[in-house]
Amino acid sequence: MIWWRVSLGLTLTLSLFTGCSSGTQKVAKDEMNKYSMESAREGNVRQLNSGTTLNSALLNSLQTECAKRKIRLTHETYAEGLDGSISYSYFINGDARHFLIVHVFPSEGDRMKRITEIYGTNHDKPASVNGASVIAARHNTALVYASSGNKDGKYRGQMKTVFDQVLDRIRTKID
Repeated sequence: MIWWRVSLGLTLTLSLFTGCSSGTQKVAKDEMNKYSMESAREGNVRQLNSGTTLNSALLNSLQTECAKRKIRLTHETYAEGLDGSISYSYFINGDARHFLIVHVFPSEGDRMKRITEIYGTNHDKPASVNGASVIAARHNTALVYASSGNKDGKYRGQMKTVFDQVLDRIRTKID
């Protein structure tokens, strides 16, 4: 009878230990994934596959307008600011000398302030800044084309048209 109680108690203790340790292992694994950026990578992959970002429509519109003009946007990267802003950057047709940056800010006021700080100007219509760059902005969004090493940007005229089209869609949806 004593052996039966001891074996039952031992079985119960082992099952509790095993159950708790697997839960602890899962929590530890989740924490390690956070610190190793694995969770962030998985989230980014899920977001890219499902296209659930709030900026998806804007970025898709930009890609579509560029594709109409046989312009490929490649090497996409993005950076999040501490102020809640996010910037997406692309090379144009795989050429690092020609690039496009999409800035999305938390508010129009933030956009006006930051774009002026970064580029020295703030345009609501596409405009050339130094011959090679084009900046266009509306609401909380700014689109920037720049060409490094060239006095006159190869895609400047096309980007003005693209920016007009994309920003008109934003105005139509928001206004």
